[in-house]
Amino acid sequence: MTTYKFSPGDSASISLNGATTGTGSVKAFNDSRQVNWIVEGSGTINGGVVKIECAASQDYAGTWHELDSIDAAMLTGGAAYGNTFPFCPGGFVRGRISSAITGGGAITVRLNGLLG
Repeated sequence: MTTYKFSPGDSASISLNGATTGTGSVKAFNDSRQVNWIVEGSGTINGGVVKIECAASQDYAGTWHELDSIDAAMLTGGAAYGNTFPFCPGGFVRGRISSAITGGGAITVRLNGLLG
C-alpha cells in the first residue's frame, strides 16, 4: 500500500506560505521513496523564481542541490505547478524564492513524499 507522508491539505507540508521572498521551512523525507511538490500562486505574479532544493542535513549552510526551478510568472491568477523526484539526495527538502516574486501576488510551496 502506498501512503503519503502528509495528508492532503496538512499544514505540516507547507515550506513557504504566501511568500514573496525567503527560504522555506525544511522537511525531512529520509523515510520517503519519492518526493513531490506543488507550488501555488495567488494574485497577480509578474516575475520571480522558486527553487525546490535538497541537502543532507536540515541546517546545511552551503549551496543546496536544485531539484526544480519554477518561473513564478506562470503561477499568476492562482495557477499551480507540480512535479516529483525519485528519492531525493540527502533526505531534506525545502522551497526557496531565489528571485523575489513581483506583481503583488505570492506563492505557497507544499512538499510531500511517498512512504516506503
